[in-house]
Amino acid sequence: MNLFNLIELEDKIEKRAGEIVGELKEIDEFVNKYKNLSNYFKCKISEYGDLEAVTDKYCKVELNYRELEENISNFASGLQSLGIEKGSHVSILTENNGRFMICEQAVLRCGGVAVLRGSNAPVDELEYIAHNSDSSVLILKDKILFNKVKHFLNQCNLRFVVLMFDEDVDKDGLICPVYTFDEIVEKGKNNQFYEVEINPDDNALIFYTSGTTGNPKGVLLTHKNLLSQYPSIVEGLDVNKGEKTLQILPIWHTYEHIVQVYFFVSGCHLYFTTIAKLKDDLVKYDIDILASVPRIWEAIRLGVYQKLKQTSSLAYYIFDFAVKTSINYKIHKMYAERRITNKQSRYKLRGRIYHKFMRAFTKPLHILFTKTIYKKLKKAAGLNFRATISGGGAITMKDELFYDAIGVNLRVGYGLTETSPVLTLRYVNDKNYLGSAGRPFKGTDIKIVDAQTMHPLGIFNKGIVMVKGPQVMKGYYKDEEATKKVLSEDGWFNTGDLGWLTGDDNLVLVGRMKETIVLSNGENVEPVPIEEACLGSPYIDQIVLVGQDENSIGALVVPSHEALEKCSIAAKTLTSGKNLTINNPNLRDLIKHELNKYIKNKPNLKSFEAIKHFEVLKDTFNVDNGMMSNTAKIKRNNVFETYKDIISKMFSDKNK
Repeated sequence: MNLFNLIELEDKIEKRAGEIVGELKEIDEFVNKYKNLSNYFKCKISEYGDLEAVTDKYCKVELNYRELEENISNFASGLQSLGIEKGSHVSILTENNGRFMICEQAVLRCGGVAVLRGSNAPVDELEYIAHNSDSSVLILKDKILFNKVKHFLNQCNLRFVVLMFDEDVDKDGLICPVYTFDEIVEKGKNNQFYEVEINPDDNALIFYTSGTTGNPKGVLLTHKNLLSQYPSIVEGLDVNKGEKTLQILPIWHTYEHIVQVYFFVSGCHLYFTTIAKLKDDLVKYDIDILASVPRIWEAIRLGVYQKLKQTSSLAYYIFDFAVKTSINYKIHKMYAERRITNKQSRYKLRGRIYHKFMRAFTKPLHILFTKTIYKKLKKAAGLNFRATISGGGAITMKDELFYDAIGVNLRVGYGLTETSPVLTLRYVNDKNYLGSAGRPFKGTDIKIVDAQTMHPLGIFNKGIVMVKGPQVMKGYYKDEEATKKVLSEDGWFNTGDLGWLTGDDNLVLVGRMKETIVLSNGENVEPVPIEEACLGSPYIDQIVLVGQDENSIGALVVPSHEALEKCSIAAKTLTSGKNLTINNPNLRDLIKHELNKYIKNKPNLKSFEAIKHFEVLKDTFNVDNGMMSNTAKIKRNNVFETYKDIISKMFSDKNK
């Protein structure tokens, strides 16, 4: 680092340090006002009375805010009458539904710690969580889950079990009593609730991460961890009372949890849906705000194109032309508005003139498409959002450009379970910097460090993202060793992500440190940007790069069957039912052509990043086969283990 960059870095650090001091003061004032998450939730929802709060037609739950508060109050009294007190651990094992927040807030109101995990997790994982979390009560979604876990309930030293839904279950052989949701509510109506003093540093939630290897880790978050997020969320999302939201994500993920609490404290009307009914409910409820994950944003985009293709080939090509034109307009607009300094070349100045010309040429078409095609599309597909958020993983630039082109205000946030979860966000009222993860939340200090030396790097330099702030977890529950690996004594958390900071503190992520492929020649390859470039091909549905300790990069490719069905090159393979992994020259030639074509879209591609080998797989990576987490993140280690023979053969001498 030269002297100029060193001075620039020091000035930047000093300026940000001054800002953080003021932001931390603001957060402390907010935390001291409300003390705990339960009190914050209660204070805010009490303002909304008969305003509609919950519509969950799939679980038959309809509540206004007055009824929501009554249910929480009675459920808390019922739990307290059965012995739940400050410090009690209560596992809530369920998928997202209209009763979840009642159960959780009731536990917190008692001073308890809510332990969260999904009901669809493997049974052995649920058993591990029940023991590891020291839970004295299990709140289970329904009869199906009860029957799955019944065999280990007597081993967990439980006070009792609660069913959120269903009543008719076989309790024979159980030592502990089993209550229904309504029974707990009725107990609460007949018992006085005694207020509990809950302090900011008291434990609030334990989120068990799904992980990709080994047993899940319990991320322990305090009330202060969680409360510290809301001053930034209020500013960053700017949600209005009465706005409609659609809840689709797992509630046992911190991302869905933080936005759902925020929607409630903002007085929103929360509709609950399922993956199967998402597209229908988007249209039915005319949603204002949607928080989702990249996989769903991708599915919506692909669904739009698929519907158009089924309706009319002409409509499909007109829409595709419109989107590409709008994307070009936005790109030319961005380059035309960039500042040109005296030090920059005449070539760049001429380039700016070109972009200004192209901006002027494409602008009328973009305006026309916005007022006609996009307007009709958004109404028909239920995409008339005021604002939307993508989190829980990296969204592709292809999806970002699509939604920006058609006028959907899609914002991106970044964080981890260990950081409660939000670290950065592209605020809804800020300029939308596509490709970035946004600017830091209040009180959040971010530094980029060298992977080997751990020394801080200047702006625009790629390294490991380190963070410090009031949202950083207390630690992994009963796992001090794992905590020490990621959390330093002075409070810096190692995210394991690779990224760099822009001049105005926007964070740009480029991959995961643990995803990095180290070739035998010592070169490091970040697979995610290359995979994203290849996913631009309509014939590639999924792709995972391989090549650790090899001399080149390989890929496991899952083709898009929908696209291949319309491709005469691969038609014979599909109709004959042949396994797509066996030798098929036509199919392999097609995939090879697509890989070579789209990998060129990866900026600054280095020679050693080229895909030299690949295999085509028949089966997709999904949750059911263990290749993908519930947040649509591919579990690379599981993929590597499952296809180790194919990977080994890919790199054997005879195939090189």
